[in-house]
Amino acid sequence: MEGEEIEIRRKRRAEVKKKMIILSVLLCGGLAVFLWVMLTFPKKVGIKMIKKNCTDDMRICPPAWNLFHQTCYFQSENQVSWVEGQRHCRRYFGSLAKITSYGEMQFVMNYLKNSTYWIGLRKHASDNKWRWTDGSLFTNWFSIEGTGNCAFVYATSQKITSCDGTRGFLCSRKSECA
Repeated sequence: MEGEEIEIRRKRRAEVKKKMIILSVLLCGGLAVFLWVMLTFPKKVGIKMIKKNCTDDMRICPPAWNLFHQTCYFQSENQVSWVEGQRHCRRYFGSLAKITSYGEMQFVMNYLKNSTYWIGLRKHASDNKWRWTDGSLFTNWFSIEGTGNCAFVYATSQKITSCDGTRGFLCSRKSECA
């Protein structure tokens, strides 16, 4: 009799443990879904995101990168193809440099050493149009000389050549707010 009672208690404890595990899994899963919804769709659930006003003097770049307005630039001396340069820039959360203004081009050209550097401008075979690495069209605001499908810069001008050639590369990425 006493053995049967012990067996019944053991079974009840096992059932309680099972229920507790199931309840814990459901609670954790529910919490995970709740957090995912809150972080993914903050506006839909009524959360207002606070945006920090960041002035130019509050902007920072990773070590070995140089800041111009809100963009960080990295100049590599490694000689690689255009595709390899882009691959390297992406490893550091950037891309081959997109240069969008005359002032920015002047900064870049003053910053370069006496060598040539890939930038993120390339002619796409699908539509034969010049595009930046982010897919935006090049508006021909500066002239490029030469023949080929990939652009590079050096201290005095911009040129195009075959993408398979090797040269240094210039990466750019958004700066961060300190």
